Amino acid sequence: MSRMVYTGTSYFGEYAREKIAEEVSKRHFRKALLISDKALEACGITGKIEEVLKKNGIPYTLFDEVKPNPTIENVRAGLACYKNSGSDFILAVGGGSVIDTAKAVAVTANNPENEDIVSLEGMDKSKNPAVPLIAVPTTAGTGSETTMDYVITNTQEKRKMACMDSKVVPAAAILDTEIMASLPLSLTAATAMDALTHAVESYLSKGAFSFSEMLSLKAVSLISENFIRVIKEPGNYEVRKELAIAQYLAGMSFTNVGLGIVHSMAHPLSAFYDIPHGTANALILPHVLEFNAAACPEKIRQLAAAFDPSFDTSKSAEEASAHCVEIIRSFLTASGLPQHLSELGVRESDFEALAQSACEDAATPDNPREADENTIKQLYQSMYK
Repeated sequence: MSRMVYTGTSYFGEYAREKIAEEVSKRHFRKALLISDKALEACGITGKIEEVLKKNGIPYTLFDEVKPNPTIENVRAGLACYKNSGSDFILAVGGGSVIDTAKAVAVTANNPENEDIVSLEGMDKSKNPAVPLIAVPTTAGTGSETTMDYVITNTQEKRKMACMDSKVVPAAAILDTEIMASLPLSLTAATAMDALTHAVESYLSKGAFSFSEMLSLKAVSLISENFIRVIKEPGNYEVRKELAIAQYLAGMSFTNVGLGIVHSMAHPLSAFYDIPHGTANALILPHVLEFNAAACPEKIRQLAAAFDPSFDTSKSAEEASAHCVEIIRSFLTASGLPQHLSELGVRESDFEALAQSACEDAATPDNPREADENTIKQLYQSMYK
């Protein structure tokens, strides 16, 4: 039996951030812990949210120590800040790293026995509801504002911990296209590729079913239609809105049906080398798509049609896969994203350790084609140069 996790209230569009006050009022919240990061604070994006809070008389405490690949130490510092702030809800402003950190703080704050975040790795490990969370994603990529997933880096063990808990799904998501349009183009591209990876992997996942497949394919179509446009027209709010909707749909899909080895392979790259998650996914996706094609030929043909409505679905799975990969690589080229691991300083001598970590990742069992440690090591090798 399939289930869908409830995704809360959502707002899309230019200046959607003004809806924060409405959500705070109707939920009778008193004070926010505003979680963000230094880069967003420096470029004024966090300040745009602070203006809304001040204008509406909503008190808050700011915690802006989140790292690009958030760590256990980040979560502990955020939890300490929450305890000292007198807040009764969390307002997360940022990309997936910020929202994931906020989820971890929210759930540990109301589950004292799980203050060591390590104990929450896996599925639904908490007992009590998380502190209420409002998410304001600044990127159209991770989909974290609509999912029950959050990923935290265990720095001692050099691995990413995948945590899944239906209690951390944000109560409200505010997708403000004016904020998204102010981000650097490189970040826009990397996060859009993250959303595309979520859409492709959830569509091909072993756990996929009719409703999730519909969400995934629509997300693929929206990203394919708008990726090059956002590169050429970064200030086009309508394009930003379409990408924001795409990331939301992809997030709804993958949080319910899982992902695959693109994510399994990307997680250790971030843990070992601190490579941004979207950048890692973008580089890996075409290689894994080619690998998976043999296991799901009909789905690959439908996926090619989602990328390009003119594709003839009577063609072979190999042709469909090649067409998908060609389009993905055109996105990488147009945006200047790296296409080889050597460009990111990854060492061939680490492939064995990376492959071992990928095999143990929570996303691996959902991949449509079985992949052992040696296979994954070969895949890393194929994308090195």
